[in-house]
Amino acid sequence: MTGHVVTEVTELAPEPPPKGIRVWLKENLFSTPASGVMSILALLVALAGIRGILGFIFDPTRRWEAVTYNMRLLMVQAYPAEQAIRIWFSVGTVAVLLALSLAVWRVGGRTSPRQVGGTLFAVGSLALLGGLLGPFSTTGKIGWIVVGAVLAGVGYYLRNGLGERAKEESIPVLGAVAVVIGLVLVVIWTIELPFPVRDTAGEQVVSFLPIASSTRVPWTIIALVGVASYLVMKFARDLLPAVPTRRVLVGLWVLSYPVLVLVVLRDPHVPLDRVWSFYLPLAVGFAVVGALVLNVAANRSLGELGRVIGAVALIVALASFAFQMEYVVRFLLLAFAFFSLAAPTFGGEGASRRIFLAMWAISALLIVFFYVMATSESTVEVPGAFMLGGLGLTLILSITAIVASFPIGLLLALARTSKMPLFRIMATTYIELVRGVPLITWLLVAFIMLPVALPQGVSIGGVMRAIGAMTFFSAAYLAENVRGGLQAIPKGQYEASQALGMTTSQMTVFIVLPQALRAVIPALVGQVIAIFKDTSLVTIVGLFDFLHIARAVIPGQSQPFNFLGTFREPLLFAAVVYWMFTFTFSRISLRLEKKLGVGER
Repeated sequence: MTGHVVTEVTELAPEPPPKGIRVWLKENLFSTPASGVMSILALLVALAGIRGILGFIFDPTRRWEAVTYNMRLLMVQAYPAEQAIRIWFSVGTVAVLLALSLAVWRVGGRTSPRQVGGTLFAVGSLALLGGLLGPFSTTGKIGWIVVGAVLAGVGYYLRNGLGERAKEESIPVLGAVAVVIGLVLVVIWTIELPFPVRDTAGEQVVSFLPIASSTRVPWTIIALVGVASYLVMKFARDLLPAVPTRRVLVGLWVLSYPVLVLVVLRDPHVPLDRVWSFYLPLAVGFAVVGALVLNVAANRSLGELGRVIGAVALIVALASFAFQMEYVVRFLLLAFAFFSLAAPTFGGEGASRRIFLAMWAISALLIVFFYVMATSESTVEVPGAFMLGGLGLTLILSITAIVASFPIGLLLALARTSKMPLFRIMATTYIELVRGVPLITWLLVAFIMLPVALPQGVSIGGVMRAIGAMTFFSAAYLAENVRGGLQAIPKGQYEASQALGMTTSQMTVFIVLPQALRAVIPALVGQVIAIFKDTSLVTIVGLFDFLHIARAVIPGQSQPFNFLGTFREPLLFAAVVYWMFTFTFSRISLRLEKKLGVGER
């Protein structure tokens, strides 16, 4: 017999014929007389809007020195300048973890010169348009026009001057990002910004000065360390086991937030005598005794004994709130109850059992450690009760509320879709009650009514009250988003899971929730963006967050420089910062949706 080699031919859709600018304009803007008129009107409105924005930003009477002078106040409020190294260390830690994650998960890929050219052409066109419409001097106009023309020309060449090579994905995305970072560093080291100074007569005037070295040097070091971390991990990732490396990185991300906030930024004064005499024995005792009990609860050969242990542990944990004891003991009992309930289903055998018990021991030690750090007195001296304000406080409020509301929202969604009437009624009541009242009302309840309801001698700081109100409010909305994903799962998935012998818990964790969360990624990201923006409401209750400083603090300054009544500039700067964060979240969401194929299958 004669062998035949079959070559599979992949048929590709024919590429559309090349179109010039005239064809594009005719098809998209001037296809009919009516569309042509509307396009011209829209263009005139856009040009007028751009001219108005540029006129506002570059108006000589604008007091942008109110923003540049108060940049530290906007970022961290009154954090001591002599301890600013703690803030830079925290930012650098996040940058290193981000760089390592980009390398391990191979984020980036390559892009084509055509796409890069399109971006450069758009940026250059906007710069060119700004130079023509902006209220600049002759030198300024020439500079904007030249820069815009160069960028637009380079972009046009990359799109149309390389022929077929323009379609090849030959440009590394992260390489282009590194180039942008380098250009930003060049700008930081060369740009001069307006700052208020006193002239020889003692009058307040504006002078253009370079950015302080205390800002330029840390940003440069952070950028270089981040790039170096990425290159090292990119070289080493193929030498390291993929799954353990990713798990370690995820663990570092999870631990970085409480460590940076509670330890690095707070610099707590830890009572070592109390640690050695009470906290350390407590943590070790719970870790050892709890591991022994969990080993029994995870043994399926003992029948229902494991579930009985879990039920008893939950009852004891809930009953602990009726007695006087250290809060850390209550937290440990609640954590042990959670592990006990999960042990019969997820305890496993052999190596899986040992990993489960190790997770409990580590959790017990971490609970005690972070409790000690959070309750120890901070050595950072600031005027208010919390060490950070400004954008730092905004990030702490939003990150904590997002992270804390996620598990609560999952439990509420599962309870509302449960077949048990008690859980379903309780979850429905909570969700409808919380969603029926605005967030600002719950913030006022937390700040005005909650202190009255607390037992005597118990007090909760303003930041913690704001976090609590935002967490429970966000959890109600998140629960409804997740419930929509749960209801979208076909019944066949449940039946297949039951046919494989899965328990209800295993089916929920391994089959149902991953599909439900994947289906509602756009809604979840929208919720994250909403939480981040809703943090601005704490300005109503007097917390010095980013918006409060821009809205009330800077316009009320009279010393050492007078910025009384300067509202527009700080508020516009705050709006741009909020937009930068929310736009980044939306881009990450689109990338995640594309990677997971949301809406495609």
